[in-house]
Amino acid sequence: MEKIQRKSLVDYQNFIVATRDSGYKSTPSALAELIDNAIEAGATKIDILIHTLREDGDTAYEIFVVDNGKGMDASELSLALQFGGSSRFNSRTGLGRYGMGLPNSSLSQCRRVEVTTWKKKGEFLVSYLDIDEVIDQKMTHLPNIKNTKAPPVDVASKSGTVVRWIKCDRLSFRYQKSIVKQIHFIIGKIFRYAIWQGVEIRIGEEVIQAFDPLFIGNGRNMTGGKPYGEDLMYRVKAPDTGKLADVRVRFIELPIDKWANLTNEEKRKQLISKRAGVTVLRADREIDYGWFFMGDKRRENYDDWWRCEISFPPQLDELFGVTHTKQEIKEVDFMTRILTPDIEQTARILNNRVRQKFIRLKVQQPTVYAKNQLERTDVYLPGIKKNTKRLPVKIQAGDKVLGFKYRILTKELQHDLFFDVVERNDTIILLVNTNHMFYDKIFKSLHDQRVTSTAGFIKILELLLFSAARAEFAFAGKGQADFLHRFKQQWSAHLKTVIS
Repeated sequence: MEKIQRKSLVDYQNFIVATRDSGYKSTPSALAELIDNAIEAGATKIDILIHTLREDGDTAYEIFVVDNGKGMDASELSLALQFGGSSRFNSRTGLGRYGMGLPNSSLSQCRRVEVTTWKKKGEFLVSYLDIDEVIDQKMTHLPNIKNTKAPPVDVASKSGTVVRWIKCDRLSFRYQKSIVKQIHFIIGKIFRYAIWQGVEIRIGEEVIQAFDPLFIGNGRNMTGGKPYGEDLMYRVKAPDTGKLADVRVRFIELPIDKWANLTNEEKRKQLISKRAGVTVLRADREIDYGWFFMGDKRRENYDDWWRCEISFPPQLDELFGVTHTKQEIKEVDFMTRILTPDIEQTARILNNRVRQKFIRLKVQQPTVYAKNQLERTDVYLPGIKKNTKRLPVKIQAGDKVLGFKYRILTKELQHDLFFDVVERNDTIILLVNTNHMFYDKIFKSLHDQRVTSTAGFIKILELLLFSAARAEFAFAGKGQADFLHRFKQQWSAHLKTVIS
């Protein structure tokens, strides 16, 4: 019988090439692994630098991640570049765990990664991994660590690390402007807690701001979210040690009364609409965002107006189905049975609270059916002179004209006028007096669609116009008549503009 040569447990060439498809969602997601390493190394400043190159007429990029952490010695550097190599392998105390982050994330984006590190200024060590050398069978082991006089970019810290991605062929963008925008948002969201705690992450010369999907913490987002109820705490036994660890769940309601009148475009831009869901934090670092632990509760538009946050420590990774890329969770049965009943029930309560708030808001802030037409044509109306305390001076012709926005509020007013008008933040607000018969007999009747015929609407229009016409005869003085005439001229001219 022919003797079969024993094979290596792993074909390292195929393995390393296959790791390039390890599932990183984007370039910022891969960069997040390097930021994890930097934070675990005690870095307080992390710089992401993108250098533009030209190769055969096509734009190419090199990316650097520079930190001021404690740096590595030769042994630690070798482990950092080894798949599964880590001085913190299977650690449950920080962001990393498996020792796959640096080589795996880097080679998912580029064909060569170089790492320069130092514990003392001037004593720099460097090593690398290169896919092409692996394929050509030139690289079967990690290369020897070398000393170098300087890192590939200028550094000022006494210790630190520079990771350099070379021959980038799998970046999730084509233009630098696109990746910068992606990095600002994704990195700012993933590491928002680290940023709030003082870690400075920059891309180029610009500091990355936190983005809080709960709309509570300061950052690139608006603020105004309010907690709903007390945090839910679950004490769970860790699978590997049997020790107890806490899972925290909290719910946030967004300020419907303040933000409901934002335009649809602004709601999308601020990530209010189409963003209902749960942000999942592992060691205060976001690893996923989605519609988790909701049971049979389907996502609706009303769910855009509340948020949920689940936070757990690394000891519970298996119970949340966390993989080594730290980009997603899976609803493992054990945690699903624990979390879903409370989360689904609260989700339904919050959905109903939002629904009721919108019903009340619709009563208090009726739909302005002419809103788009009014705001589109307002810029063509004459500038408003500074002759009233209600309205500011409108921007004159020749300047950038923005125009006013329009809203309606129903409110109990302490006078007999059937409506009044105020201006707030460049918005003309029509206050309809709920104490006046006009509100119930005409305004609310129309909005409730109790007037169902053309004749009925014309009757209401005639009542309004003849009431105004009849009121003119109460002003007999010459000056008063002139004032009324000028008012009707302005009203007529404005009406002509807005209905044209």
